[in-house]
Amino acid sequence: MDLPKSFTLKTRLALLVGLVLLLMAATGLLTLLQLHGLSRSVDSLYQDRLRPMQQLRLVSKSFSVDLQSSAQRLADGRLSAVPARSELDAIERQVRAQWAAYKATFLVEAEQRLIARAEPLLATGLQRLAQLRELSERGDTEALRRFPALQLQPAAEAIANVIGELIEVQLDVGRREASAAREAFELALWLVLGLLLATLALALGLAASVAMLHRREQGSAEAARARLQRFYVALSQTSQLMVRAPASAQLLYEGLCRICVDSGGALLAAVVQSDGEQFERVAVHGPVERLMPGVPTRWQLDSAFAQASLSTEAVRSGRHALSNRVMDDAKLSQWRAGVIPPGVEAMAAFPLRRGGRVMGALTLLAGERDFFDAEMTALLDEMVDDVSFALDNLDREQARRQALREAEDGRALFQLLFNAAAVSCALTTLAEGRVVEVNETLCQRYGYSREELLGRRFGELRVGLGKLARERFYQLLQTEGRVRNFETEIRNRAGEPLRSLVNADVIDYRGEVCVLSSSIDISSMPRA
Repeated sequence: MDLPKSFTLKTRLALLVGLVLLLMAATGLLTLLQLHGLSRSVDSLYQDRLRPMQQLRLVSKSFSVDLQSSAQRLADGRLSAVPARSELDAIERQVRAQWAAYKATFLVEAEQRLIARAEPLLATGLQRLAQLRELSERGDTEALRRFPALQLQPAAEAIANVIGELIEVQLDVGRREASAAREAFELALWLVLGLLLATLALALGLAASVAMLHRREQGSAEAARARLQRFYVALSQTSQLMVRAPASAQLLYEGLCRICVDSGGALLAAVVQSDGEQFERVAVHGPVERLMPGVPTRWQLDSAFAQASLSTEAVRSGRHALSNRVMDDAKLSQWRAGVIPPGVEAMAAFPLRRGGRVMGALTLLAGERDFFDAEMTALLDEMVDDVSFALDNLDREQARRQALREAEDGRALFQLLFNAAAVSCALTTLAEGRVVEVNETLCQRYGYSREELLGRRFGELRVGLGKLARERFYQLLQTEGRVRNFETEIRNRAGEPLRSLVNADVIDYRGEVCVLSSSIDISSMPRA
């Protein structure tokens, strides 16, 4: 800058100092403005992206986990009507409150389109909840048994899918906003550096130091947010995995490990099972040979490795066990060379329960220090709780299938004995008297084929018991619940009277009250 020659040295120094101070003030003001804008950007990212993800996850969990749990316990008879109503009301309140809170946030166009899709699905889900509450209050046990599989599962899966899409939109918008904030910050940084180049070297150094420190802090905050976002996605995928109901616990373990690594950002994930004395790694995803070269596949509780194993600690204590700086952890020092290779900075294990008992643990290896902060640990605790619930559901489903197989075997045996009987046998509905099943002996005796008899009444075809005998027969069924050695006449297709001895019992056949009757022809027997 060329100052007029009439200016004294003092004036020139004053102007230079004033210019320096002005530049420093401008630099400071610009820095404050950018920091304020960045703070608002971070706050907006939290308020409009991270919190909505939590709200959406709670809505999904209410249908996928909480509501299905209540429905299953109602079906099993483990939950009575009064506490069931309280649980269902709480679930409905949470769904409505979290959904309303989410809709009150800033919504982009893609979210609005997905919300338009989600509203009818949520209405259907709440309608299923209301139906479940009505069935519970009516005490309709049979409808409650059929309700979860027939009505609740499709609605819960549809809601989980559309909420998963909403979460993906949140992540995509969050990434764009974070990128825009980062670009704005970098542009502002270059402007600040340009101003600082015109000021004193001390001011330049100080500004550069502050900028570098801020960059590191921003990088740490972004890394923490990215970790949390990845595991929110992993939690959503885990919920979807449980909704799809894997056929076995092994498939559930493998899917959980894969999600934690591919979506959650862990270097390696493994599931360990234990009977209390012996531990075994049953599922793993990640580079095992590189990251776990010295870790045995099986070990005993009294082994040296068990003393340093976080999985063993989690199983024995029933609480998560973690080490955020493994190289500084004295407990792991004796195994450091064989178990903690370069690149692993943090480890954690979270207990898995089955039937209320701790039976294993989910172990995670991470490549960042302090990976398992308070928010991440709480999120993972919730994830393993959901997995434990899924394991209990799997056991209940296996028990149900076994019961169905046994029932089918029983029906097959009944059908074999029924058809092989040498006496006339018929199965009719108690309410209407319609033929459900007959054997070949009866067909030959009455003169009708099986196809001609099924779905008809014997009275319509003018065969079987006469009117008075039929009235007496059903009177005995009503008063005594069965008929024994009822001697009467029955008629065949030709109208011939056949003296017979009839026996009958009331049974439940495929959910319907029926009469199983048999008759023996005694026409040729001499009377006593």
